[in-house]
Amino acid sequence: MPGKTTRILHVDDEPDFSGLVKAFLERGDEAFEVVTESCAEDGLNRLQENNIDCVVSDYDMPKEDGLEFLEQVQESHPETPFILFTGKGSEEIASTAISRGVTDYLQKAGGTEQYEVLANRIRNSVDRHRTERELQRNREFLTRVLNLNPAAIVVLDADGKIVRANERAETILNLSESEITNRTFNDSDWDIVDEDGDSIPADALPFDRVRETGEPVYDIEHGVRRPDGDVVWLSINAAPLWNGHGEIEHVVAVLSDTTSQKRQNQSLNATINQLEGFGSILSHDLGNILQIARSRLGLARDTSEQEHFEAADESIERAAEMLGELTTAMQAGGVVEKVSSVDVETVFEQAWRSQATANATKEVEEGIQIQADEMALQRMFENLIRNAFEHGEDTATVRVGSLADGFYVEDDGPGIPEYEREKVFEPEYTTKESGTGTGLVSIHQIALAHGWETEIGEGADGGARFKFTNIETPSDQ
Repeated sequence: MPGKTTRILHVDDEPDFSGLVKAFLERGDEAFEVVTESCAEDGLNRLQENNIDCVVSDYDMPKEDGLEFLEQVQESHPETPFILFTGKGSEEIASTAISRGVTDYLQKAGGTEQYEVLANRIRNSVDRHRTERELQRNREFLTRVLNLNPAAIVVLDADGKIVRANERAETILNLSESEITNRTFNDSDWDIVDEDGDSIPADALPFDRVRETGEPVYDIEHGVRRPDGDVVWLSINAAPLWNGHGEIEHVVAVLSDTTSQKRQNQSLNATINQLEGFGSILSHDLGNILQIARSRLGLARDTSEQEHFEAADESIERAAEMLGELTTAMQAGGVVEKVSSVDVETVFEQAWRSQATANATKEVEEGIQIQADEMALQRMFENLIRNAFEHGEDTATVRVGSLADGFYVEDDGPGIPEYEREKVFEPEYTTKESGTGTGLVSIHQIALAHGWETEIGEGADGGARFKFTNIETPSDQ
């Protein structure tokens, strides 16, 4: 590089020859600055003390030869160019030097032309080294910029192979950069699906659309199944990068993780569906109850018998109770406002104090920490406790324990038959003649609003076990 000093260390046990090399090199190129040493040990010391751009060494020297010196330089300064410049060369020495990573090999010859050749070899080696170092700096700078970006970014070449991925992309996809960059956009290892769970063909994926049209694409959404089995939902913007020949050289894709938003939308849709179910309950069940009340009041007017007044009063009370249950479910179900780190045992204790009878028993595992809305979680526990007493006895036992990615709540009551477990979270479901089943709906809504998965099974004592999984813990934050 013109105008920049090139510092050269020349190691040779013949001082007169070293002087000639120094004189010719510095006279031939003003940018050259040559320092000389007579043995490998002194050369290594000089290398440690000075900022050397290139090492030129003889092969046949006392104590350590040029190849041994090469190994020492590679250990301490692996990026510094090393040229073996020797008068006792052979094909064997040249082959060994090349296999050990020497930058260049040049045999001494008579005349001054050898110094011009050496100068060119030095210049080329140093220029190449400086260029590589600058490219490395640029790569490191680009990596820092990519990793500072809060969005996930991947870069693909013209063939669709992923060549770069930043740290956010690693996190979202749960893969290392080396694993990501070992794949193409349509690699069989990707499990890319739409909202219905169906595979998306390659020509519908963002990269192929950009490659075919040469135009950017925006807000393309699909799911990718990660190695841990979870599906992460992505919104993708992608754009082409063109080379000087008008060809697409790379495609840059920005990935936004929309999984939480997707779950919230699912929760909202589920809530809307359930509210529609509540409307059906109001229309059907309350209509029946009020019809009974009207009939009883009519009989009471005709006969003046007290039992008809009492039956009408019971129907009205039942309607009021149902309205109260529905109002509570609509207000409480699925509402998650503030998620924080909570202790399951503490929240369960609060719910227990408001619901349990004197003869009831609880068994709660200690140390279960999760991310949840504390008030919503307490409402969910209250419904589970109430469900245990309504379908069991006042002496019921309720247990809470941990799972690999969540927790369970179970009781020792009669349980829920397997053939009914699929429909227990529907608004119309209830096993009580006077109930609406809204407590179970509320449980499901709260879990769904958190993004949790709910499963009903059989407890240790044959009762109902509610399992809540896919739950984040404080350590996941």
